Amino acid sequence: MVDRNSTLRGERIHGRFGKLDKVPGVTLLEIKDFSYLEVTLWDWRQDSLRSKLAELLSISDLPEEGGSQRLKEGRLLHLSEDRLAYLGEAAPADILEVAITPEEGCVVPLGHSKCLLRLGGPQVAALLRRGIREDVRESAFAVGQVMTTDIGGINVLLLRPDKAHYDLLLPRSHAAELWRWLTRRAAQFGYEVL
Repeated sequence: MVDRNSTLRGERIHGRFGKLDKVPGVTLLEIKDFSYLEVTLWDWRQDSLRSKLAELLSISDLPEEGGSQRLKEGRLLHLSEDRLAYLGEAAPADILEVAITPEEGCVVPLGHSKCLLRLGGPQVAALLRRGIREDVRESAFAVGQVMTTDIGGINVLLLRPDKAHYDLLLPRSHAAELWRWLTRRAAQFGYEVL
């Protein structure tokens, strides 16, 4: 796994900011150590390929489109009909890179070009509603769901890894701009940078 320097160096200052209550309304965390790769399958409906992937990743079946499957070291995401992605530690990423042959599909490691932010806190959904057109409430965007959207004109992959958090995966080149967008709007709720 690549040892990344923070793309938010100079922007990310640890501490509490904005409205100061006992509990911050929003928490912000940059996750620096992760693997991310995208897998395009030429023949998505091929049962033998789906079975092969499920067996290699020790899961019963691949997730439905727009969903994800928790793995021991990360998460398998189903982005579109023929496109999967993996986000997490390096081992499953390495397995996928070796397992998919050029005749079956294409595996592209993209972690080096991405920034991963984890947002939490009781006001996180309210913060995200300030910039995302889609409904991110629990009833509409449940745990395990994933979508591609934009916040303030910046394309992001939004993932709900658990009930308390939202993960934002975005190009490193836009990380500082999105960080400023998030912190300006989170100030009204009070926020903590972890």
